[in-house]
Amino acid sequence: MRATSPEARRGWLRREGWPAFLLGTAAECYLVFTLAMTAIAVLPLALGWHGSVVQTGSMEPRVRPGDVVLSTPLPADSPVPLGGVVEFRTSAPGGGERTVMHRVVGEGEERGQWVTAGDANADVDSSPLTRDDITGQARLLVRWVGLPSIWQRDGRTDLLVGWAALTAAAVGLVAWTWPSRDGSRPGTPSAGSAASGAPALTRRTFLAAAFAATAGGSALVSREPVWAGFSARTSMAANTFRVGTWPTLALGRVGSFAVLAATRVTNQAFLGIGSSVNGNVGVSPGTTVSGFWSWDITGSTERNTAVSAAARTDAVTLYDAARARPATATAVATLTGTLRPGVLHRAGAVQVGGTLTLDARGDASALFVFTGTSLTFAAGSSVVLANGASADRVLFVSTSTATLNDGAVVRGLVLANGDVTATRVTVAGRLVSLNGGVALTRTNITPP
Repeated sequence: MRATSPEARRGWLRREGWPAFLLGTAAECYLVFTLAMTAIAVLPLALGWHGSVVQTGSMEPRVRPGDVVLSTPLPADSPVPLGGVVEFRTSAPGGGERTVMHRVVGEGEERGQWVTAGDANADVDSSPLTRDDITGQARLLVRWVGLPSIWQRDGRTDLLVGWAALTAAAVGLVAWTWPSRDGSRPGTPSAGSAASGAPALTRRTFLAAAFAATAGGSALVSREPVWAGFSARTSMAANTFRVGTWPTLALGRVGSFAVLAATRVTNQAFLGIGSSVNGNVGVSPGTTVSGFWSWDITGSTERNTAVSAAARTDAVTLYDAARARPATATAVATLTGTLRPGVLHRAGAVQVGGTLTLDARGDASALFVFTGTSLTFAAGSSVVLANGASADRVLFVSTSTATLNDGAVVRGLVLANGDVTATRVTVAGRLVSLNGGVALTRTNITPP
């Protein structure tokens, strides 16, 4: 075995040796890559774009904390980008405002409103947007550039110092190993004296090839089209969002009635005391409205008129839209306690028991939807609206019948596919049967 001479070993440690050559090349590639990514994130700012460092993981897996998203103002003549990602201002949990960047996933309940959500979130954002709320449209994603600011925010001094030390070491290596201008490859006196006849391997040539490979790999990892990271469909274990319009939950012409049925509306008096309906009563295609004294109904009575037929059409649309609305949670068998805005579906019977408080959390547009195969309000139960909740934004939907029992206080719209029965109940809302009748016994109904 041939021993390596001390002179040869010392040659490997010199600035002209191969180890220094490779380390210097890696350091220079890192610095050039870092500078290039930073330039991509910064240069568009001179063209009127603005950049935001993503702070949370609500748009994962495509957009991660520390990525920089470049946005442009949404032109006045451009439509709201359904399926695209927009930047908007919203209330911060601790007060004040903050900037959020989420996807537009559908139209809101009212014309001109839009619903947003983070790709990683199971729930949509609680408040809809208007066009005036949108401050920018996401155009370009730049990976990793904002990570130092995230580390600083989170107090990760170890990562911040480590990154600074790595960068400083890279600068030092590049400065120490900067090649001589004679074009020689490491370990040889000069390119022209290479005895092997192999082409001279200059550091500049190697650096160009290495940087091309690095840039190409980076392009595959982080360079995406204008909609980079904001695909039209994003699926995760917790959720799936598709571009499209959600059915609008609007009362339409149902809002002109306190009681609406398909076949009949009947009132059962007890000792001469009947029910009180402070509004209009309608039936279509049936014509039966019976058991009421003339003073029991303060509004008009529509027996299969064009008005009641149109209202029933809107009721069917509302019923279908409520059932098609994506659920934010699964309803439990008995609804009680305090609930936040959302859409709760259940493949079974639903009962309201005790006191059910619907907390809108200060949002007058908050929506509460509860659906089940049947619906029962237990005797003595009560629905309470809190913090801005509106009865016309509360829907109790049954695919069969709805029963309101003795002493219940109901607020909201009760919408059943079959019969609705109310006995000694107070309703601050509306009772609607799509394909059956509404039977009242000593019940007081007042629309909002």
